[in-house]
Amino acid sequence: MVDRVPAAGSCLRCQDALGLASVKRDEAWFCSVECADGRERPAVARQPRVAEEALYSRPRRFFAKRRPKELR
Repeated sequence: MVDRVPAAGSCLRCQDALGLASVKRDEAWFCSVECADGRERPAVARQPRVAEEALYSRPRRFFAKRRPKELR
């Protein structure tokens, strides 16, 4: 028997990423049994996936000046 799990996607109820603990109920995927049953999930302290500094673009003036390739 092969257990099927989604390769990508998000939970229908809480919009959390699906993983190996995902559950399929009535053609919809949920991240856990608690979400599938409509119960409150235990609070899990999650670290942000991307550092906050990486979310904002830095202006060009903060980067070192570059020489044209022809002058190297």
